[in-house]
Formats: sequence, C-alpha cells, structure tokens
Amino acid sequence: MLSFFLICLIVGCLVGFLAGLFGIGGGLIIVPVLVYLLPMVDVPSELLMSTALGTSFATIVVTGFSSAQRHHKLGNIVWPAVKVLAPVIMVTTFISGLFVGNLDKSVSSKLFACLVVYLAVKMLLSIKPKEVKKALTTTSSVIGGILIGIASSIAGIGGGGFIVPFLNGRGIEMKKAIGSSAFCGMLLGLSGMLSFIVGGWGQANMPSYSLGYVYLPAVVGITATSFFTSKLGASTTDKLPVKTLKRYFAVLLICIAINMLIK
Repeated sequence: MLSFFLICLIVGCLVGFLAGLFGIGGGLIIVPVLVYLLPMVDVPSELLMSTALGTSFATIVVTGFSSAQRHHKLGNIVWPAVKVLAPVIMVTTFISGLFVGNLDKSVSSKLFACLVVYLAVKMLLSIKPKEVKKALTTTSSVIGGILIGIASSIAGIGGGGFIVPFLNGRGIEMKKAIGSSAFCGMLLGLSGMLSFIVGGWGQANMPSYSLGYVYLPAVVGITATSFFTSKLGASTTDKLPVKTLKRYFAVLLICIAINMLIK
C-alpha cells in the first residue's frame, strides 16, 4: 500500500501541472497508470477499467478546481461560453457513466485508446490556423456538450482534449479556451465521479476504502500533490505563446496514444 501511495503522489505532481497547463483533467495519464497500479491493491481484473475511470473522475474534481481557480484569477474563463456547455456536459456525463461502468474491460479499453488517437490528430490539425471559425451558439453548445460528455465518460477524462479545440474552433482564444475548459472539467469530474459511485455501489469485489468504483487512497495520493502543481501549470499557460501550447498539447496526446495502442 505504501509504494502504491507514493507512486500516486508522483503521478499527481505531473498530472496537476499538465491539468493547469492544458486545461485537461489529467485522466489521459491517470487512467493508464491506474490500470497498471490497481492490481497492487487487489482490484479484480474485470473491474480494473471501471475503477480507473471512476477514480480518475474523483481526482479531476480537486485538480480541476485548483486549476479553474487560478485561471479565473488570470481572467482566462469566458463565462458566457460555459453557462450552457458546462451543465449539458454534467448531465450527459452522469447518464453515460452509468452505462460505461458496466462495459467489458476489453471494450472500454479499446474505446479509450481510439479516443486518445482522435484527440492527438485533432490537436495536430488545430496547430495550423484557420481563417474561418464557427460561432458558439446555444445549439452548438448543447450538441457539443452531449458529445463531449459521452466521450469523456468513456475515457475517464475532464474533457479538456475535446473542450479546448471545441471552444478554440468557435472563436475563443487558446488561453481562454484552456481556462474555460478547466472550469467545465471540474464540473464534469464531479458528475462522472457520482455516476461511477452509483454504478459500482454494493460491488462486493472492490477493495476496502472504495466508494463504488472510486478507490479513495488513490484519489488522496494523486490530489495531495496535483492541487498545488495545477496552479503552477495554470500560471505557465499565461506565459507561453499560443502556438507553443498547441504543439506541446499535440505531442502529449500522441505519446499517450502510442502508449495505449502498444499495450
């Protein structure tokens, strides 16, 4: 248990910084790491992916809050853009999470890998500036929120990989898209966490200190460090050029995609 907790502390340092830097919840890193680590604490193989997803959402609540708080102080959250998008994402994530938690591990793992590949390609294409951008309307926010909520519940992520390009592609400057994504990701994480707690409630094969499909020691270990490093990442965002942010984000996603596909 001690070695498991120490590894979670280290993972939290990295995840928190990336969450603040790119407006992501960190699930793209947390989920694969937890799938590898959770057998150490006797999580059954058939429940690995569900537990990794549920636990990832729980960490996103804390990391996302810290990141969003810093971005708010920096003026990077566009409130008119998130007033419709965030509630739609929350509702969709909760509902779809109830179904995802019951999927077979092999199916959910493949879906996760496919989504990461999609995100990597999407961010690579977004590095090249587009002359025409679509306007952010109520309709596009509802449709986008539904699709982002479903995809995020499958991947156990705060949705930053989807939300950032979605907002940026509709005329919102990159740094403000990242800040707005951090806020949406915090609420998405809360909704996803509740969904996986409800979906896994009463599961007899889960280890001690679990709430449904959320393994609490992992949540505590990761967030104990991510809460602080996310603020550092958010501050760094405000200092880097937009093109550099996009390039680093794309490289991060490609590395994760390759890792998942190899496994």
